[in-house]
Parts: sequence; C-alpha cells; structure tokens
Amino acid sequence: MRPRKLQQICEELVRTVGAAPDSCVLAWDAETTPKIVFATGNTEAVLRVRAGDLLGQPAGSLFAGGERAARDLATLCANVPAAEQRPMLREGTPFAAQLLLRGATGGTVAIVRDLTAGQPQADAAIRADDLARFASLVAHEVRNPLSAVKIALQTLERHGTLLPNDLKRTSIALREVLNIELLLNEVLEFARPPSLSRVPGDPRTPVEEAIAGVELEWATRGVSFVRKLPERMGRATLDPVRVRTAVKILCRQAAVATEEVGGGAVEVAVQEVPSGWELLVADPGRTLSPELREKAFVPFTPQRARGSGLGLAVVARIAREHGGTARIEERPGGGNAICLTFAA
Repeated sequence: MRPRKLQQICEELVRTVGAAPDSCVLAWDAETTPKIVFATGNTEAVLRVRAGDLLGQPAGSLFAGGERAARDLATLCANVPAAEQRPMLREGTPFAAQLLLRGATGGTVAIVRDLTAGQPQADAAIRADDLARFASLVAHEVRNPLSAVKIALQTLERHGTLLPNDLKRTSIALREVLNIELLLNEVLEFARPPSLSRVPGDPRTPVEEAIAGVELEWATRGVSFVRKLPERMGRATLDPVRVRTAVKILCRQAAVATEEVGGGAVEVAVQEVPSGWELLVADPGRTLSPELREKAFVPFTPQRARGSGLGLAVVARIAREHGGTARIEERPGGGNAICLTFAA
C-alpha cells in the first residue's frame, strides 16, 4: 500500500501534467528492490505500457541502469527536488527522457517526459524548412537566366525577319519558357513563408497592375484580357503585393488554358460584396471535370496535363490570409471561373 504523502504528491503532479502527450507520472517505493506504486498520465505513449500494468513492477525495469539507477535517482532528490536527463527503457529499448524528481516519505515521485516524442514533428518541420529554402534557391537561380532567354525569344518573335518555320520554333520555345517561368513562380510562392502587410487601399490598383504585367507577356500569343472593374470602390485593408501575386497566377493560368484552345479572352472582374470584395478570373479553356474542380486547391494536384498543381493552392492561401475563400466553377458557355473573396 503506497504511503499517503507519496500519493498526495503524485495527485498534485498529475494535475500539473494533465493530458500532456509526452509525459507521465511515476512513483516507486523506498525498498531495496524499488517497485512502482503509482503510475498515471500518458504511460502508453511514453512507456508503451498501461498505467495499471506498471503497478508492482520493478522500477529498475524502466531504467538502463536497473535497480541501481532507481535508487540513485531517489538519493539525488532526497533533500531537494532535482531534474535529470537519462535514458529510460521502452519495450527494452533505450530512449531519452527528462525526469523531474521529488523525494517523499516512503519513496520517489517522477514526472517523466519523453524527449523523443516531438522529434518526428521537429524533423518534419526542419525538412519542410530546408525544402522551402531549396525551392527558393532553385527558383531564383533559374528564373534570372530564364528571364534573359525569354526576352531574347520575344525580341526574335517581334523582329519580323524570321522565316515561317523559324518563327514557329521561336514561338514554341517562348511558350515553353513561359510555362517554366509560371512553374517557378508558383514553386517560389508556395515555398514562401506566410506573411502579410495589410494597408488600406483600392483593390482595383493591384489588380490592374497585375493584369498589365501579364498582358504584355501574352499580347502576341492570341490571348487578350477583358477588365470588368467598377468605376468606384470603397477602400479595403489588403496586402497589395500578395493580391498582385494572386491575380498574376490566376491570369497566367487562365492564359495558358486559353492558348490551349486556340486563343481568346480572359475575363477579370472585381466587385464589392457585403463582407468585402470579390475577384473573378474566367477563361474559355477546357472545362475541368467536377472531380478536378473539387481538388483544385489541393497542393500538387495539377488541373491539366502539365503544371505543378501549386498555383491555385497559393491563391487560396492568399485569400485565406485576407479572411476570404476560394472556389472554382464552370463558366457559362464553357471554361472555368475562379473566384476569390477578400474580407474588407
């Protein structure tokens, strides 16, 4: 039977630990061969044993040093509470643990924290950060020379002295460069840590700036842009850089879809709504199936044969950052319409 004082201390510590996923509370007696007299908390996660099954077990079975380790820990905290890091055993295998120890009449109490419990999540976060840095590095290093290639091809295409076959090859090469540039921009934006600098402004300004930038790239490729912007709009709190990014991605994707069907007009519309404002980008390209529309904003789920599947994930994130939503619908008459809402 465990001493009353030992039980009281354990119950106090249980309230401290609560349901912590990486911690449990143990107590072992002061006998020559110490035995577990109390166990609670997340023992199944930390020790792979149910709390009830630990009762009566030798305390030494939980430590790499056996009974001696259990007695040494009791001596360590006999006069003052102590903290100790040392290997414990889980199904016979050592793992790193932190013990907060306290001596009590009749035994020793320990809060055991599994130092490896959060390691997979920590490793995953580090890998994600490394991948983001790598993606950013690659995108920057490739994008700069790619821009030079694009300018050279655009100059050749506009020069007007190329033979028909050479002009066709130049056009094909330029289309591939634009596709690669679109991919790099999407990867770079997807890898970019979320950050927002919202300021009061007219939503039409970043939208128009984005359209103007993309329009120049596609002016000679049979793709035009039709603006449907109101004459006046109330000011909204937004990040103009992030809004421009979203509009550019949507316009470029819509332009690719439009070129695939032989060209046409991409429609960009902005309007005020009760909760803020709304952006609509519609293309006359091939209508996506309901299955693809359902997964449109899931990363790495391309909507067409080519593409990263990151662009719409990025614009959906930008909408969420602004307290809004993203959706994709079938355009009346064929094609696709992507709508982003932004809270005022």
